[in-house]
Amino acid sequence: MRPLAFVVPAALLSLVTACASTSPGLDEPAAAPETTPAAVAPTTSAPATSAPAGGASSAPAGGKVLTGALGANDAFTITFTDEAGKPVTTLPAGSYQVSIKDTSKIHNFHLSGPGVDETTTVPEVKDVTWTVVLKAGTYTYICDPHPNMKGTFTVT
Repeated sequence: MRPLAFVVPAALLSLVTACASTSPGLDEPAAAPETTPAAVAPTTSAPATSAPAGGASSAPAGGKVLTGALGANDAFTITFTDEAGKPVTTLPAGSYQVSIKDTSKIHNFHLSGPGVDETTTVPEVKDVTWTVVLKAGTYTYICDPHPNMKGTFTVT
Protein backbone atom coordinates (compact mmCIF):
# COMPACT_ATOMS: atom_id res chain seq x y z
CA MET A 1 0.00 0.00 0.00
CA ARG A 2 2.85 2.39 0.65
CA PRO A 3 3.88 2.70 -2.99
CA LEU A 4 0.28 3.52 -4.04
CA ALA A 5 -0.10 6.01 -1.19
CA PHE A 6 2.99 7.82 -2.48
CA VAL A 7 2.11 7.62 -6.22
CA VAL A 8 -1.39 9.15 -5.99
CA PRO A 9 -0.31 12.37 -4.16
CA ALA A 10 2.67 12.72 -6.51
CA ALA A 11 0.39 12.35 -9.56
CA LEU A 12 -2.02 14.95 -8.18
CA LEU A 13 0.84 17.35 -7.52
CA SER A 14 2.04 16.93 -11.11
CA LEU A 15 -1.46 17.58 -12.43
CA VAL A 16 -1.90 20.71 -10.32
CA THR A 17 1.51 22.03 -11.40
CA ALA A 18 0.72 21.42 -15.08
CA CYS A 19 -2.66 23.16 -14.83
CA ALA A 20 -1.18 26.13 -13.00
CA SER A 21 1.34 26.71 -15.78
CA THR A 22 -1.34 26.87 -18.50
CA SER A 23 -4.21 28.55 -16.66
CA PRO A 24 -4.51 32.03 -15.17
CA GLY A 25 -3.70 32.15 -11.47
CA LEU A 26 -6.24 32.96 -8.83
CA ASP A 27 -5.26 36.61 -8.89
CA GLU A 28 -5.13 36.82 -12.71
CA PRO A 29 -8.36 37.43 -14.61
CA ALA A 30 -9.16 34.97 -17.36
CA ALA A 31 -9.00 36.43 -20.84
CA ALA A 32 -12.38 37.37 -22.25
CA PRO A 33 -13.48 35.18 -25.14
CA GLU A 34 -12.82 36.75 -28.50
CA THR A 35 -15.96 37.88 -30.24
CA THR A 36 -16.42 38.46 -33.90
CA PRO A 37 -19.01 40.84 -35.28
CA ALA A 38 -21.90 38.90 -36.77
CA ALA A 39 -22.12 41.15 -39.76
CA VAL A 40 -19.74 43.67 -41.21
CA ALA A 41 -20.69 45.79 -44.14
CA PRO A 42 -17.87 48.17 -44.91
CA THR A 43 -19.80 51.02 -46.46
CA THR A 44 -23.37 49.94 -46.78
CA SER A 45 -24.51 49.16 -43.29
CA ALA A 46 -25.74 51.58 -40.73
CA PRO A 47 -28.09 51.67 -37.81
CA ALA A 48 -30.55 54.32 -37.08
CA THR A 49 -31.25 56.65 -34.25
CA SER A 50 -34.18 57.39 -32.08
CA ALA A 51 -35.19 60.98 -32.11
CA PRO A 52 -35.40 62.45 -28.63
CA ALA A 53 -38.60 64.14 -27.57
CA GLY A 54 -36.80 67.42 -26.88
CA GLY A 55 -35.19 67.52 -30.32
CA ALA A 56 -31.67 67.31 -28.91
CA SER A 57 -29.07 66.62 -31.51
CA SER A 58 -25.45 65.72 -31.38
CA ALA A 59 -22.58 64.26 -33.33
CA PRO A 60 -20.58 61.50 -31.72
CA ALA A 61 -18.71 62.93 -28.74
CA GLY A 62 -14.98 62.62 -29.30
CA GLY A 63 -15.30 60.03 -32.05
CA LYS A 64 -17.45 58.29 -34.56
CA VAL A 65 -18.90 55.41 -32.56
CA LEU A 66 -22.68 55.20 -32.37
CA THR A 67 -24.91 52.71 -30.54
CA GLY A 68 -28.34 51.44 -31.48
CA ALA A 69 -30.32 49.41 -28.97
CA LEU A 70 -33.75 47.90 -28.81
CA GLY A 71 -36.02 45.67 -26.85
CA ALA A 72 -34.32 45.26 -23.48
CA ASN A 73 -36.54 42.74 -21.68
CA ASP A 74 -38.77 42.78 -24.79
CA ALA A 75 -39.69 46.42 -24.15
CA PHE A 76 -41.00 48.34 -27.13
CA THR A 77 -38.08 50.79 -27.25
CA ILE A 78 -35.48 51.67 -29.84
CA THR A 79 -32.60 54.12 -29.31
CA PHE A 80 -29.59 55.51 -31.16
CA THR A 81 -26.94 57.35 -29.18
CA ASP A 82 -23.45 58.83 -29.46
CA GLU A 83 -20.45 57.89 -27.29
CA ALA A 84 -21.68 60.21 -24.54
CA GLY A 85 -25.05 58.41 -24.49
CA LYS A 86 -26.92 61.35 -26.01
CA PRO A 87 -29.64 60.73 -28.61
CA VAL A 88 -28.54 61.40 -32.18
CA THR A 89 -30.74 63.45 -34.48
CA THR A 90 -28.13 65.00 -36.83
CA LEU A 91 -24.67 63.91 -37.90
CA PRO A 92 -22.05 65.15 -40.32
CA ALA A 93 -21.51 62.89 -43.32
CA GLY A 94 -18.71 60.39 -42.91
CA SER A 95 -17.66 56.94 -41.80
CA TYR A 96 -19.04 55.61 -38.50
CA GLN A 97 -18.70 52.49 -36.39
CA VAL A 98 -22.20 51.44 -35.38
CA SER A 99 -22.84 48.95 -32.61
CA ILE A 100 -26.32 47.40 -32.47
CA LYS A 101 -27.44 45.74 -29.25
CA ASP A 102 -30.34 43.49 -30.25
CA THR A 103 -31.48 41.96 -26.96
CA SER A 104 -34.93 40.70 -27.93
CA LYS A 105 -36.27 37.74 -29.89
CA ILE A 106 -39.34 39.76 -30.95
CA HIS A 107 -37.63 42.84 -32.43
CA ASN A 108 -35.15 43.75 -35.15
CA PHE A 109 -33.19 46.91 -35.97
CA HIS A 110 -33.59 48.03 -39.59
CA LEU A 111 -31.75 51.08 -40.91
CA SER A 112 -32.36 52.62 -44.31
CA GLY A 113 -31.27 55.79 -46.02
CA PRO A 114 -29.12 56.95 -48.95
CA GLY A 115 -27.16 53.84 -49.97
CA VAL A 116 -27.94 51.97 -46.75
CA ASP A 117 -30.36 49.10 -46.06
CA GLU A 118 -29.19 47.02 -43.07
CA THR A 119 -31.07 44.95 -40.56
CA THR A 120 -30.74 42.51 -37.70
CA THR A 121 -33.09 39.55 -37.71
CA VAL A 122 -35.98 38.22 -35.64
CA PRO A 123 -35.62 36.07 -33.50
CA GLU A 124 -31.84 36.35 -33.31
CA VAL A 125 -30.45 38.01 -30.17
CA LYS A 126 -26.90 39.35 -30.48
CA ASP A 127 -24.67 42.37 -30.80
CA VAL A 128 -23.69 43.42 -34.32
CA THR A 129 -21.13 46.01 -35.43
CA TRP A 130 -21.32 47.75 -38.77
CA THR A 131 -18.87 50.17 -40.33
CA VAL A 132 -20.93 52.54 -42.43
CA VAL A 133 -20.50 55.60 -44.61
CA LEU A 134 -23.39 57.97 -44.05
CA LYS A 135 -24.14 60.40 -46.85
CA ALA A 136 -26.26 63.56 -46.74
CA GLY A 137 -29.95 62.75 -46.34
CA THR A 138 -32.53 61.33 -43.96
CA TYR A 139 -32.10 57.91 -42.37
CA THR A 140 -34.85 55.87 -40.76
CA TYR A 141 -34.55 53.10 -38.22
CA ILE A 142 -37.46 50.86 -37.37
CA CYS A 143 -38.44 47.55 -35.84
CA ASP A 144 -40.12 45.86 -38.82
CA PRO A 145 -42.55 43.72 -36.74
CA HIS A 146 -43.51 46.77 -34.63
CA PRO A 147 -43.62 49.85 -36.93
CA ASN A 148 -44.45 52.17 -34.02
CA MET A 149 -40.86 51.61 -32.86
CA LYS A 150 -39.04 54.00 -35.17
CA GLY A 151 -36.93 57.12 -35.43
CA THR A 152 -35.05 59.25 -37.89
CA PHE A 153 -31.89 61.29 -38.08
CA THR A 154 -30.42 63.62 -40.65
CA VAL A 155 -26.93 63.52 -42.12
CA THR A 156 -25.57 66.82 -43.43
